[in-house]
Amino acid sequence: MFPAVSIAEALRDAGVTDIAFAGREDGLEGRVVPPLGWRFFAIRALPLRRSLAPAAIGALLRTVHTAHRILREFAPDVVVATGGYVAAGVVLAQALRRGKIVLHEQNATPGRANRWMARWARRVCITFESTARYFGRTPCVHTGLPVRKELLRWRVERRYACEALGMNPAERVLFVIGGSQGARTLNGWTIEMLPSLHGIGVQVVHQVGERNTQEFERYPQGTGYRWFGFMDAQTLGQALSAADLVLSRAGASTLNEIALFGKAAVFVPYPYAYADHQWYNAQELARLGGAVVFRENELDSQRLAKTLLELLGDERKLREMGEANRRWSREDAAERVVQQVMEVAAQP
Repeated sequence: MFPAVSIAEALRDAGVTDIAFAGREDGLEGRVVPPLGWRFFAIRALPLRRSLAPAAIGALLRTVHTAHRILREFAPDVVVATGGYVAAGVVLAQALRRGKIVLHEQNATPGRANRWMARWARRVCITFESTARYFGRTPCVHTGLPVRKELLRWRVERRYACEALGMNPAERVLFVIGGSQGARTLNGWTIEMLPSLHGIGVQVVHQVGERNTQEFERYPQGTGYRWFGFMDAQTLGQALSAADLVLSRAGASTLNEIALFGKAAVFVPYPYAYADHQWYNAQELARLGGAVVFRENELDSQRLAKTLLELLGDERKLREMGEANRRWSREDAAERVVQQVMEVAAQP
């Protein structure tokens, strides 16, 4: 959702005045977009399935019918789709009216919706250069993944970030983040590793996920350990600024945020992600020397702690990994996507 908002903000900065979102009212977009002041059209949709069962076809046709009505009212010059099954209905409706379409694919391995929609797109913007091979003859442009500007405003000097979080700037900081919902496996391992980490002076900032806050209320917060259920942009920016090393899943947005802050990473990709896309996301940074990647079933807390402690004890290695990730990142990704949208809008 946040990459789409970043693209909309960049379009507005480029002088585009009429921008609207379409999405599920009960989805993340329905909670995030309207409070930001954007025009929002609600669409009911069901996930795309591999099989063409009558129920799935019927659901898609209903989504297309709703999208056609929205497009007739809004009449966009270009539809920009960032993946997902809501976008599939909107893109098909736009294709049926012979309208222009630009896609953005955030993962190294594309989702089912974007692979299907690419046949109608004038252009596909991609986060990872290697993704182009999945889109056949559709022109692909390596733009990077747009990250919300609000987060980047909180990229501050490490010592200020440490002080804001109650951490000692003179000691190492590990930031554990499993995405907006948290990752129960990483959460459990982190608690098990705390004695080893604290034993050599490593401090931990831990985003546990909103659904796990009640479970974590029994763990005291104090010097050397702070946990958060949800992190707003300010807190997330401070945590990334303070961190010497990040332990994380490998969703595209989180991975790109880590890279933009120039941090070394240890990734444990979510093992049940569609087409194993988190594994392939993480491998992109590992090949550059910016990350260490483990399969979840290869690990336990002891092995993970050993890796983390080795890295945290090697300042030069951490610096080299962070710089590799920073070089790969694209802070102007939203502007690059907007350039493609403008070019497509100008086409006959």
